[in-house]
Order: sequence, then structure tokens, then C-alpha cells
Amino acid sequence: MRRKAPSKIMIPKDVFLKSKPLRNPYVKWERYPSGEIAILIERKETKFTKLLSKITHVPKYKKLVLDRIGSKVWELCDGEHTVEDIVNFLCEEYKLNRREAEVSLTVYLQNLMKRGLIGLRPPSELLRPHEAHKHGG
Repeated sequence: MRRKAPSKIMIPKDVFLKSKPLRNPYVKWERYPSGEIAILIERKETKFTKLLSKITHVPKYKKLVLDRIGSKVWELCDGEHTVEDIVNFLCEEYKLNRREAEVSLTVYLQNLMKRGLIGLRPPSELLRPHEAHKHGG
């Protein structure tokens, strides 16, 4: 029996741009001297990997190496910068037009969220008063 795919949550553009991407604190990552970042993703143990591990060494983690721009975006997913801050950075640093930067960043952040690598903190004005205080917003 197939599991039903989770429904997508649609976030209004203005709310998305004011949201703050935040790295999952349980995700391990490392920075190479080149400035690139590698995210270490724990391998799921399957029948295949169990069998394969009897034949050869199967690393506990697989590395997702981000390119230069992806690495910078990852660093900016610190819970302090808004999506709009990151869009502005991409426009200034890499001479992208705003639309191009927004679309590319949106897709990139969606991919990171699907993998559970980041989350989005909504703008403080959308949080209930006790939640806004808790998040420093």
C-alpha cells in the first residue's frame, strides 16, 4: 500500500521573504579550506546496505558537497537572516537579477527543507506573543 504524499503548504510570497531559514542543529557539516561546505547525511540502514556492508565498508554518512553559492546560502541559514536578506546578498554578490535570485533560492531552500536539513522560522509578527518572545523576534 502506498503512502499518500504529504500535501504542500503554500506560503504567501511576502511571508516567505520575511521568514528566516534555520539549519537543523542535528545535521553535521564541515567546511573545506576551499570554502565549500559538505553536509553529512546519515545513511539509512536497508537490507541492501546491510548486505553490502558484509562485502565492503559502507560509510555511516554520505556527503552532500555544496558549491560556492550553495555554501554561502547554507551559512546564511542561521535563523538571523531572512530569505529576503539572502536574495539581496545573491543579487549584490553574484550580479543576479531579483527574479532570478528569488526563484533559484526558493527552489534551493525547498530542496534543503525536503531533506530535513533546514526549517523556516516565520516572521515574528505571525507568531503568538509568547512564541515571538521565545524566538527573540
